[in-house]
Amino acid sequence: MPLKHAKWITGIITLLLVFPIIIGLVGTLLPAFAYFPPLGEYDVSLTPWRNLFAQGEFYASLKLSLITGIGAPLLALWLALSLLAWGYQQAFFRKIEALLSPILAIPHAAIAIGLFFLLSPSGWLVRLFSPWLTGFDRPPNWITVQDPYGISLILALVIKEMPYLLFVMLATMKSIKARESLQVGQALGYSRLTLWRKVIIPQLYPIIRLPIFIVVAFSLTVVDLALVIGPNTPSTLAVTLLRWFNDPDLSMRLMASAGAIFLMLMIVFVLAGWELAHQVLRKLTQAERSNGKRFGLTDNLLRLGVVLGLIVLLNAFVALALLPIWSLARRWRFPDALPSQWTWDNIDRATPLLIELSRNTLIIAFVATLIACAISLIMLETKRHAMAKSTDIKQHHVFDWLIYVPILLPQIGFLFGLHVLLIYTNLNGDLYAIIALHLMYVLPYVYLTLKGPYLAYEEEYLRQANRLNHRPWRNYLLVKIAMLKPALFTAFALGFSVSIAQYLPTLIAGEGRYSTLTTEAVAQAASGDRKQVGSMALLQAVFPIMVFWLAQFIPPRWTRWRLKLKQVFNTGLIEKDKLC
Repeated sequence: MPLKHAKWITGIITLLLVFPIIIGLVGTLLPAFAYFPPLGEYDVSLTPWRNLFAQGEFYASLKLSLITGIGAPLLALWLALSLLAWGYQQAFFRKIEALLSPILAIPHAAIAIGLFFLLSPSGWLVRLFSPWLTGFDRPPNWITVQDPYGISLILALVIKEMPYLLFVMLATMKSIKARESLQVGQALGYSRLTLWRKVIIPQLYPIIRLPIFIVVAFSLTVVDLALVIGPNTPSTLAVTLLRWFNDPDLSMRLMASAGAIFLMLMIVFVLAGWELAHQVLRKLTQAERSNGKRFGLTDNLLRLGVVLGLIVLLNAFVALALLPIWSLARRWRFPDALPSQWTWDNIDRATPLLIELSRNTLIIAFVATLIACAISLIMLETKRHAMAKSTDIKQHHVFDWLIYVPILLPQIGFLFGLHVLLIYTNLNGDLYAIIALHLMYVLPYVYLTLKGPYLAYEEEYLRQANRLNHRPWRNYLLVKIAMLKPALFTAFALGFSVSIAQYLPTLIAGEGRYSTLTTEAVAQAASGDRKQVGSMALLQAVFPIMVFWLAQFIPPRWTRWRLKLKQVFNTGLIEKDKLC
């Protein structure tokens, strides 16, 4: 890319990323200390903090958030490591790898709604064993979803996080030479699982530390999943803060802001505690890893993790399969395992609403992802220029660090500060504001997906093209971008699925004027109308899967299609000249 003033471009885009983050944090920090001019509060005090710590609900929500926010990542990491240790380089494991993309692509809310249909007292799992085994002719009075211990929420988080961690681990296996280590270890008589526990996992963990931290931060602050399937008496701290922010009593915002700041600090302490626990565990197991034993009792933990991991994956696909069934069910009485009558009327009745929601969802996702792709290409090109001039090939500019901030910070922590800015600038409820907030979360994933392939590109191809025909922009598009098509399409598909899944940014910036499939599905999840909710969740899942499929289908065929189209176009011009 023939960029001029690369440093200026880097600085401007970095400032555009920093500005909303700082404004959002300041807009939350000042009300946390009772400074909130819109309510006539000009005196700094600790009253919001005293009110926060005086709330009994705060402690119950905090306890629940810690249980689910730490328990789910631990389980997801254990199951992902177990599945990888069991199936790495096995022929059958490739089928499991192929199943990861659909789960990664599907938004959180769709997973939660499908799991709600599966696990609820009148859900498919109870229907499957009723009445022949359970004796139930009516739904039992069980609390299997939205349970007070957060077990269903932990399961939903594990279903979403385990495939992500497994995907990240698979991408890093070559960097630690796992295949060579396994061959040498097995030649020395070590069992496969023992090798993983003693050799591979200690090398793998430091590389995937940041993705694990992202998963922990997400688990502690997730809102849409907790609203659908999490407990509500009390709810998690993030959901409690959302309710306080939306309270008609505007003074509650001060206490909610203090709670949001506390949530950010809690994430820092949890991550620090997580890393400390890892260091302690590493020290405690150091002697066991080097004792020379070819087998170990703790290998059974990995075996148990394999069984539980496969059950979790099965639950995920069954939950997703229930979405189209409920969308097409006309009559489905308990305890029937399948609907007794089917119909398209559910979708026909909901078509006007679904069209409007789909239009809003697709416009926001496409525009936000296209902008994210453009910014990522510009920033990566400036980084390439900087690397070409520097002897340090691992040189990072500030953008490489800031890009992680929106992912690690809790949405509830600074989006409401941004909401105040949107109100001041009269952009609240505007489509452009929604796209801008989506862009904050889409950009990190697009940039990080493109970073490796873009910086690994062999620039000599572009130099040769410019020597033959010095048209820099044309050659950049037709040579470099053309060769990076698979990475670009994958990055676009990932960014698109991230945008589809956004709940809080759409809710806060849109103020209900622009509803998407995600916001409407979460809002109606507790309405009891499973048929309409199933239709929304189904579309919410179908769009990302379709884009991911296109991202895999189009790049290998793009050149052939382009050449055929060019041939047809040239033939048409020749025929036109003959007629003339």
